[in-house]
Amino acid sequence: MVVDNPKIDSSMPSSNAELKKFLSSNACKEAGIVSLSVDTKDVLLGAMNPIYENVQNIVKNLEKNYTVNVQVRQISPEEFEKWDDNNNSSFIKDSKSFNEINKTHNEVKKENTNKALYSLPPNINLNKGESRTLIDNSEAQSKSLFKDLLENSKSIINDDNIDKFDFFELDEEVEEEEEIDIIDDKDLSDTDDPVIKAAGSILATCDRLKASDIHVEPLEDRMRIRYRIDGVLKEVYSLPKAKSRAISSRLKVMSKLDIAERRLPQDGRIRCRINEKVSDFRVSTLPGKWGEKIVLRALQSDSSMLDLEKLISGKQELSLVREMGSSPYGIFIVVGPTGSGKSTTLYSILNERNTPDVNISTVEDPVEYTLDGIHQVQVIREKGLDFSRALRSLMRQDPDIILVGETRDRETAQTAMEAALTGHMVFTTLHANDTATAITRLGEMGIPPYLVGSSVIGVMAQRLIRKICPNCSTERSVDPIKDSLAVQYECKTLKQANIVDLSDKEIDHESLCPICNGTGYKGRLGLYEVMKVTEPIRELIMKSSTADVIRERSAEKGVKSLLDYGMDLVKDKLTTLEEVERVCLLND
Repeated sequence: MVVDNPKIDSSMPSSNAELKKFLSSNACKEAGIVSLSVDTKDVLLGAMNPIYENVQNIVKNLEKNYTVNVQVRQISPEEFEKWDDNNNSSFIKDSKSFNEINKTHNEVKKENTNKALYSLPPNINLNKGESRTLIDNSEAQSKSLFKDLLENSKSIINDDNIDKFDFFELDEEVEEEEEIDIIDDKDLSDTDDPVIKAAGSILATCDRLKASDIHVEPLEDRMRIRYRIDGVLKEVYSLPKAKSRAISSRLKVMSKLDIAERRLPQDGRIRCRINEKVSDFRVSTLPGKWGEKIVLRALQSDSSMLDLEKLISGKQELSLVREMGSSPYGIFIVVGPTGSGKSTTLYSILNERNTPDVNISTVEDPVEYTLDGIHQVQVIREKGLDFSRALRSLMRQDPDIILVGETRDRETAQTAMEAALTGHMVFTTLHANDTATAITRLGEMGIPPYLVGSSVIGVMAQRLIRKICPNCSTERSVDPIKDSLAVQYECKTLKQANIVDLSDKEIDHESLCPICNGTGYKGRLGLYEVMKVTEPIRELIMKSSTADVIRERSAEKGVKSLLDYGMDLVKDKLTTLEEVERVCLLND
């Protein structure tokens, strides 16, 4: 059936009455068009088949002769009939023509079902020359919609036009949240108060020295400030005893602690901006004979160091860690003393697995690193949010990977292992000397052997040792009497650090090594002992074997101990024998 286009006088004024009169014409009725909303500028039409040729001709005539913006929305034949009945129009339906139109609509829709990319969304203008086919298949529609969204997001990224994809058009500017917790370094330096300046200098020096901890200790006759640099404490400042209480109070104010409470330990946190970089410090106070000792732990927030290849130099250990870290389920445990780099290693694994299709959640105390795309939970014991409670809540958050900052009690350990058995990958830390004692440590917590053996996929022990300065170090021959360990590992020459006693007043400080400043070492290296829980190890776990038995069996399977790893670094001239003996547990 061919429907003639309505004849429109181009000189007709654009008014609502004339538009409504035109839209109630027989041509519009036979094309299956109804008017949903009409004003002098915009017209919203409902059509049973928006791609029908007569519908497009009517739209063109409306835009040309009435200079209005026309939008077309698809409606069903039932909606068309209901609209017509409610409006009591003078148009008399011809059943034959109506059925023919409906038949044409269904034939066009059936013909284009297989080749359609996506259905026409509601309230979308059908531009000239644009042909969009309609589809009723819900599965194809959902796939095409997802594809359409991805294409839109790509075009946004390429065009740098974020405004056109904004869901909310706000007239008022949204005020950014003020960082009221961050103390600016100008507030600490641009002041006449010597106590505030001293506190700011103590924090700023930590960043310059790349120290991990600050020890503010009141003594009988003075207050000394020590920094842990590369794992070793160095005294840097000595302040008058009369100012010790004022400096302690200032640090407690910055940490938002109670300055009137000097008899009980307190914990807090400082956030300050130093050299345009936000630094975080975990603060702990402890009463003593000569006053409160304050220890500040510098929390590293630089994610650029989270690279497993930079941390683990051994190829075999690196391969094993990546293999176990990419497992779909199970629990991977990292053990070592405080400050041995456990969190850095685990976050390096998470950094490699942090993709949009993986849901990663962490429970920590405190949150040391900030990674985009990871949900991080800070433990608040005062409110009852401890590791076990947060972990139970995370299980209802549809996680793929869970990081538990520290396993301290039986409840946390058992919940983590049950999570590993139910298809989640769990990373956690534990305080133990090596990989074998980590297994027995779980048994001491009261975890059943079958749960440990079936959930733990691997354990890694690690330490940090100082890296010898490449500028001022020297080389010496092995002494068979003093260097028995080097003889055992068949070392012929050893690196020797040039350590200068900085307390000697006769030292010419200008002649000190510019790299290590006379300490003999610069930077730190990691020692790693990686044990994958294979079937022989799992059998020993099920039998509740001792740590010595597990250690012997793992050595037979090629697991390199911390001492072996350290001696490899000595052979590579990266550290000294004294450093390995200081850090590693030597066998009797």
